[in-house]
Amino acid sequence: MSESHLMGFLVLFLSILPTESTIRILNSINDLKKIPFGQSVPKQSLVMLHFFANTIEIDNNDLIELTFEPSNGDYGTHHYGNYEGVLDPLPPGQQYYTLGNINPMINNNGNSLPSYVTGQRNHLLRSEELNRARIIFSLLGQDTIDQVFITQHYQASQGEGTVYDPGHTYRITINLLRDLRVFSLDQNQQSELSEIGTNFGSGIDYDKLCLIRNTWGQLACVGLLLFIVINERNTPCRPNRARESRRPPKRNNRTSATPYISLNIPENDYNNKPLDQVRDNYQCCFTACMIMSTIIIIIIIIVGVIIIMYNIIY
Repeated sequence: MSESHLMGFLVLFLSILPTESTIRILNSINDLKKIPFGQSVPKQSLVMLHFFANTIEIDNNDLIELTFEPSNGDYGTHHYGNYEGVLDPLPPGQQYYTLGNINPMINNNGNSLPSYVTGQRNHLLRSEELNRARIIFSLLGQDTIDQVFITQHYQASQGEGTVYDPGHTYRITINLLRDLRVFSLDQNQQSELSEIGTNFGSGIDYDKLCLIRNTWGQLACVGLLLFIVINERNTPCRPNRARESRRPPKRNNRTSATPYISLNIPENDYNNKPLDQVRDNYQCCFTACMIMSTIIIIIIIIVGVIIIMYNIIY
């Protein structure tokens, strides 16, 4: 075995080891300001995320409860197989769903997305390319949401087909979902909008607030959200004081998500083990694989050093 062959083998071996991807986590309105909505990311993604946050329910134990039926195609929802390897592989028995297809052939099977999300009110989202934004979520059981992401299809001009863009895929935390729920559609009075803006540190004045109410009408909270996130993107927000004052204590026994690994996920529910046991087994297997990989690398390096020394001596 020559040195070049040995180095080539090492490179190939290292390339197939598990690696972590870099999906960004959005935890606050300030984090949303760092996303180029209206540029490389459609504003429809932000509007759809607002809709999703105000459609699900969050209980006092920080559990996100599903309020619609994915299997019925509600809101253009269907199973997502993660074949692009954009997200973390799920334990057997869990699966991802994608929400947000505004195609009338898809978005009419169950509950339909509202017109302000589908872009039927084009004066609100202007002339941006629609039907690219998507929400992806995973389920624990039948009605508890575990992870939430926003993503998007590539632009048609990029010629990438219908796959999702991993460079514009972001994980959404429960903290951000709580913040977005403050912008509920029933908060459309001038005083209510002003209080929301103040709680998030917005510098919006009376005239701009009136303009948002006149433009967006009953959707004024959505308009205010877009103004804070897009128009004030260079102005940091304070934490939402109203949410912080009434937020229930967090449970400490929930397991956080594992790092994002580009693998496919199983299609069928064939494992009925308890979730904690599945996750523990998964972590043990992953740790064992990493230890074995490290040992193999060390052995290969030792063999390589021996071969090199042999060639030098002889």
